[in-house]
Amino acid sequence: MSVFFYTPVEVLANPSMFENKTIRIGALVQRGSVEWDAQDIRLSFNITEDGKKNIPVFYDGVKPDLFREGQGVVVEGKMKGQRFEAVQLLVKHSEDYTVETEHKKTKEDYYKSIQAQ
Repeated sequence: MSVFFYTPVEVLANPSMFENKTIRIGALVQRGSVEWDAQDIRLSFNITEDGKKNIPVFYDGVKPDLFREGQGVVVEGKMKGQRFEAVQLLVKHSEDYTVETEHKKTKEDYYKSIQAQ
């Protein structure tokens, strides 16, 4: 299953085409743009793909643990004028998986102890 999303440049090329339509936009969280209001559980930030053009995003909900400036995200919601009101925020993560060296050593020692019995 693939999930289709637009880029900020595609949306900004013709924002009225996307007005009040539910869409997904994939981009990076622009550095220096994140504002988190823990009291109201409201997150606002800009998304960009080139660091020049951006779309302000407003999201009411819990900030995902992996959410960071410079991080890849997919937001789902609607364009309302020049801003994007997100109802869903997905954080893209690295495909790389690594195990800490100390954790790996502990597991290896455990398996060796089992085999020795």
